[in-house]
Formats: sequence, C-alpha cells, structure tokens
Amino acid sequence: MITDSVLKTVTLESKKQFYVFYDEWTGTIIRITSVEMTDSDYPYLLTDSFIAENILKGYENEKDYIVSFDDNNELELVKKDNVVRLRSSETNLHQLSKAKKDDWDIRVLVYAGNNKLVVEVNPLSIRKLSNMTFNKKIIIDDNNDLSLYIVKHNNPDYLIDTIDVDAQELLDNGNVIYDITSIRKHVSLTDLGFLTRRCFKNYYLDIFNSPLNIAQQSLVKNFSYIHRYAEHTHNQGHINITQQGDFLTITTPLSSGELTDIGLHEDKLWVYLVGDTPDEYYGSIPINIRELKTKKKCAIKIQGNIQHYNLLHQKHKVTFSIKGTNT
Repeated sequence: MITDSVLKTVTLESKKQFYVFYDEWTGTIIRITSVEMTDSDYPYLLTDSFIAENILKGYENEKDYIVSFDDNNELELVKKDNVVRLRSSETNLHQLSKAKKDDWDIRVLVYAGNNKLVVEVNPLSIRKLSNMTFNKKIIIDDNNDLSLYIVKHNNPDYLIDTIDVDAQELLDNGNVIYDITSIRKHVSLTDLGFLTRRCFKNYYLDIFNSPLNIAQQSLVKNFSYIHRYAEHTHNQGHINITQQGDFLTITTPLSSGELTDIGLHEDKLWVYLVGDTPDEYYGSIPINIRELKTKKKCAIKIQGNIQHYNLLHQKHKVTFSIKGTNT
C-alpha cells in the first residue's frame, strides 16, 4: 500500500567569504572583495560577516564601520560608536620626525622659553576611530603604551628621561602639559629627540624658542573636542563662506595678525559637515588659513550644497558665516 509521505526539504546556509582590506592604523575600510587581491598593499580581514556583504551590495555605508577588535578581543567589522579602540603599540621604537605633518595624529611641542612640553592628539584621529559624538568611551589596555623616551635627536642611545604619558588623560582632554626644566642640565631643548612605540601612524616634533604663554596654558584642555555651529546668516563673520556651483569661496575681513589673535595659529583648519546632530557626520573641508592670512581669500571645490548641512568648528573665539543664496 502506498501511503502519503511528507517531503521535507532542508536548505543548507552557504556563507560567502569576503576580503575586507583596511588601514592597519585607523581600521578604515579600503575595499571589500569576494576574492583575494594579491597586489594590495593593505592587510585584509577574511570574514563571512553579513555586514561585509551588505556593504558590498550598497545596503550599508562602509564609512559607518571600521576593522577593529570587538568585545571578545577578536578582529572583526565593528560599527563606529562612542567607543575609541586604540591599536596596540608597535614593538619597535620610532623617532619623532621634526618635519611638520598636516595629517598628524600625535604631536609633541616643546616651548624652550619656559621649559614646557605639550603632547597633543589630533581630534580628527579620534573621530576616525569612532562616530562624531561628544560622549566618548576610550578603551585602553596594557598594549597601548604612549610613553615618550627623551634622547638627543638622532642619538637614540643617549637616553635622558622617560615621560609616562597617561593615555586616558591625553585622549580625554586632547593634550597634556609637562614641565621639563630638569632636562636642560643634560641637553639643550633645541637638541631634544623623542622615541615612542607608535599606536597611531603619524607623529611629529616641533620646538619653539618662545614660551608657552599663560593664555595657552589656561585653555580648557578639551576645547579640541568642543564643536561650535557656523551661522547660516548674512552677517559678517571672522570667516565668511559662500558657494557658487561646486566651489566654496572663503574670505575674511581680518588681517593676518588679527586671525592669529583669535586663535588661528595653524596652516589648515578643518570644518565638519553634519546634519541635525554631530552624530550625522557627512565629511569635512579644510580651510587654508595660511592663504587667508596672505590673500584674505581661498577656494575649495566640494560636492553638494553647503546650505544643506550644519558646519561645526573647534575655535571658540572664531565666528563663521555662511552667506549667499546662489549655492
């Protein structure tokens, strides 16, 4: 006798493997492929994560993720959040260059005039590791060593002293200031050199004959992390931004000295494009301060309408103005 039977089908889930190529310093995703690329200079994470597949298909934005260690201390695709996960320090010592870098992560500033040393972290470097939020949680472990070894420049065997930089304090506050008066009896401050085990990519050293002034010392350390909104207004600001087509024109009515007086000491100032909140981050634009000081005007090519964004900046004394309707 033939009886009815129930035909059961079983679907075996086949997970694809993806190669996620990334920047080993920041975790930034460079490219995702389904095949290994032997000509790439970047390391890769081999994963079957559905996130990688969604990014490849365009369902997710790769800028929202980095390759980093997860809560189980395993390398994985991790969504950017308010957690800053530091890369483990290198095992080899690295000498800080005296060549200034625009894309610096950590810089050491020596003020010979009053024997002060400032260690500063670039807020952009922190942003690359997390989303753009004010409430950041920073994960530090025993493999994150930010110590600085003071030597004679280009003479690493001449060890003078060691500065144990508190990584938590540095990353919370943006900078740490040290008195190095005792160092002068060993070497001229202009001949100082520094060694470190990098957990960021780009470090540099700058030495000034001038003192670190009282105003600089009294600044709230975390001003580096305070972002102020540029005004969408027709009123005159210290820096005025207008758009014509794909070009932003940036002008200033101030002299070079006046720009310096309101805190614009750097050659380049970054302004951040966000939505209604800082967590809705869309990108950043560099303003050429050096060109503003010499020509009172500079231009930047961008994609999109500047009026559709809020602009955040880090200079508490500087007023920005976004002007014009032909944008």
